[in-house]
Amino acid sequence: MNLNHAFCPLCGAVITVDRAREAMICPACGKPFFTAKAIFANSTPVPQTTSFSKKEFSATPLSDLEIDRGVLVRYKGKNSYVILPDSIKEIGSNAFLSARNLRSVVMPDSITQIGAQAFSECRQLIKLRIPDTVTLIGKGAFSSCKSLTEFTIPNGVQTVAADTFWGCTALKTIHFPAALRRIESHAFYGCTALLSAGVPAGAIIAEDAFPIQTKIIQI
Repeated sequence: MNLNHAFCPLCGAVITVDRAREAMICPACGKPFFTAKAIFANSTPVPQTTSFSKKEFSATPLSDLEIDRGVLVRYKGKNSYVILPDSIKEIGSNAFLSARNLRSVVMPDSITQIGAQAFSECRQLIKLRIPDTVTLIGKGAFSSCKSLTEFTIPNGVQTVAADTFWGCTALKTIHFPAALRRIESHAFYGCTALLSAGVPAGAIIAEDAFPIQTKIIQI
């Protein structure tokens, strides 16, 4: 076996993954996933009996988080993998702005809002676990996240705000919730890899929400 510590690509749980297998079932959420979709800490194999102790997969220390009455005001750490505590109810505007090392974020079910430009300019960010408890994602929240290739908007979100994914040049796949009602101006401006998007029928789409090459399919 070639075992590595990784995040489950579906629920964000820390698990041990056998790279030799094409697919696995997450022991935390019980759902199957393709091994290639997991986010690995590094390429160094670990013995099957090794207990989990890697710093990058431990809960993010509170010293790295500036929290004010349940709102994450600012992430001050430098880790690539961040697991947020249940005490956070909202991710504030600019909280992770230009976090250069950030690659993956796991959010607890306690979070209901993500502020404007919260993850803007996080150019190495490739994976987020966002719970369906989130009902609001602010303007430009993920703008210029140039490593994001796929994103699932939580079921509780009804509006994709202006500039939300502005400049996400690697974004190829976007999953919209059935309850989506509106996609605002420039929401996907500059998403040059986004060739098609399945949008729930009835959702109002601003004329300049998508790049000209994106084919909009109503579903």
